[in-house]
Amino acid sequence: MSVRSLASVVVLLAAALSSLPRVRGEEITIYRDEFGIPHIYAETLAGASFAAGYAQAEDRLEQLLQNYRLAAGTIAEIAGPDLLDQDYRTRIWEHERVCRENFGKLDPKLQASCRAYVQGIQKFMADHPDQVPPWAQQLEPHHPVMLGRFIIWGWPEGQADDDLEKIGIKRSPEVYRGSNEWIVSPQRSAAGGSIALIDPHLSWYGPFRFYEQRMYAPQDDFALSGAAILGVPMPGLGHTQFASIAMTTGGPDTADIYEETINPENPLEYLLDGQWKKMTERVETIRIRTQDGVVSKDLKVHATHRGPIVARQGNKAYSMVIPYVDQIGLIEELYKFHTARTLDEVKQALASRQLMPQNVMVATVEGDTFYVRTGRVPKRNHGHPSDRPIPGDKSANDYDGVHPFEDLVQITNPATGYMQNCNISPAHLMKESPLVPEKYARQPYLYNADPGPAHQRGRMVLELLHADDSVTLEDAFEIAFSTHVWAADQWQARLRKAWEQATAEQKSGDAAEMYERIQKWNRKSDPDSQGALCHYAFKMALGGAAAEAVEVPADITDAQLLAALAQGAELLRAQPRAFESTYGDLFRVARQGAERSFPVGGGSVKEAGMATPRAISFHKGNPRIGHGGQTSTQIVVLSKPPKSYMVIPLGQSDHKQSGHWDDQAEKLFSPGKAKDTYFLDRGAVEKHATATKKLTF
Repeated sequence: MSVRSLASVVVLLAAALSSLPRVRGEEITIYRDEFGIPHIYAETLAGASFAAGYAQAEDRLEQLLQNYRLAAGTIAEIAGPDLLDQDYRTRIWEHERVCRENFGKLDPKLQASCRAYVQGIQKFMADHPDQVPPWAQQLEPHHPVMLGRFIIWGWPEGQADDDLEKIGIKRSPEVYRGSNEWIVSPQRSAAGGSIALIDPHLSWYGPFRFYEQRMYAPQDDFALSGAAILGVPMPGLGHTQFASIAMTTGGPDTADIYEETINPENPLEYLLDGQWKKMTERVETIRIRTQDGVVSKDLKVHATHRGPIVARQGNKAYSMVIPYVDQIGLIEELYKFHTARTLDEVKQALASRQLMPQNVMVATVEGDTFYVRTGRVPKRNHGHPSDRPIPGDKSANDYDGVHPFEDLVQITNPATGYMQNCNISPAHLMKESPLVPEKYARQPYLYNADPGPAHQRGRMVLELLHADDSVTLEDAFEIAFSTHVWAADQWQARLRKAWEQATAEQKSGDAAEMYERIQKWNRKSDPDSQGALCHYAFKMALGGAAAEAVEVPADITDAQLLAALAQGAELLRAQPRAFESTYGDLFRVARQGAERSFPVGGGSVKEAGMATPRAISFHKGNPRIGHGGQTSTQIVVLSKPPKSYMVIPLGQSDHKQSGHWDDQAEKLFSPGKAKDTYFLDRGAVEKHATATKKLTF
């Protein structure tokens, strides 16, 4: 940064800080444990939020500021023309304007929390101007609310994009959003309370890279541990002293596409009830970084009375309708959840339906468990399928408000004593689930799940939970980080059958070694497993649909299987340690730009039909480095008080020399472990603290 840039930033920060309310004098302590995780002890929620802003900025300031630019639609100003389309798509929905204009309608306590949080960021920037990027923008109290709205938007917008794909229009590449969640109730728990798994699966980089924190504010009866989106004051996934909350992708259909007929003589008019109606038009000016400096580009946004036009094809235009368009209440819903003491209060919080379409699971310290397939769901009385574009020529096809919370698919305290949702249909929540699609036949968009069996991850977790009627904490860890490969036993059995028919020549050499290792394999893709790598090489040698098949295809031949054994052996011979190679030699975890990597087990290896409950996505190559999957795994025992354990895949800090850049990758994520959160145990936190920061708010 130049001296001039540095000076201008400091002046900007000084001006911002001078306009802040008078300091009240609340003393706050931030303890950092061995992994650099902040444990924030304040008196008030505002004080805790101030410290959260400071701590997040200390660890990942540039990513935090980038997140706000993504949400405001100004990222192209620093990242260049490749992100122009990203900015335009964001500007269509006016996240910044909607949140700025409606910020004053939020609960005053949450307004104060957001203001304090932003002040905490500004305090760090003022204390450390050398860490402030030259492109840093002016921060505003509504920015955390704006970021929350932006983060949830991809889910309903993605549902609408799926509708467009039905007619051959693809707006953007598919973004994978997965997760695991399950709950074991006290009747099946040997751990002193319900056990909950919170296990989102997202990218390890960018805006969805979670930030781990604990925060306590006794004056507001607030205690929270979990994973926060970087740029908001408090975690959304985690637990309080009363309850835990987990979410997985999947939910009711919350968005629609309308096919509008366009006037052939005027592309800005559409047909409605027999008359041509004018679209609205506004201009968004987007700034773009180029080699010659920052330039501006004006882009038009057209909209019908339903919503913005997002695509055109022939004489048709397609408007997108998302019922969150005027909503900013996500932070209020989460706060009400985080202060709820009972399941009834939890349900009251969730009833505001501000969350994106999700499978939500809740457990309480009183022993209650609850599942709801939540979202803001339009009431559709027009009779047209909602999973494809709806005719837009009649106003009678518009939706009529949103469904109340009571209409949503849900269950309280299931008799099975367990439930799970790993991005699957509610029909597979537990064995003989009562939540079947037939109950929602009149309004199938509330259920909105594909028929048929669950995928590998869901089926494996379901079997593991169903088989264990006394789940210990150790069992919970084993299931959460399970490397079991569903249906691998079928491949072993089919190989045995083929081997019995093999010739002496086919049974010789490396093929025999491959066969023996696969047969002795325990069907877990552990880092030190030779059998798992042999199975992977064998499946890859099959090639095509057979390699990707989870279960053995009925038409596969002995010749194919035996040939794949021989070819798989050749693949293994190409590895640095040949037949001594293990699964973890090939499958690794490492941070981008790191000089070192670490062995890891499990993962979603679709091309070999190997998906485990422990979800990790890998880049191609040799070695194969993880880049997504488990992003903030939490295991919570809902005792009084709760006990919890947590891991993130890389490290807490973006500063390579901090010691917390990739320490969790090495010490926890690689071996499949999680650390104690020391929830509500200040003595333990102080004992494990490696750094202490005092702040005054």
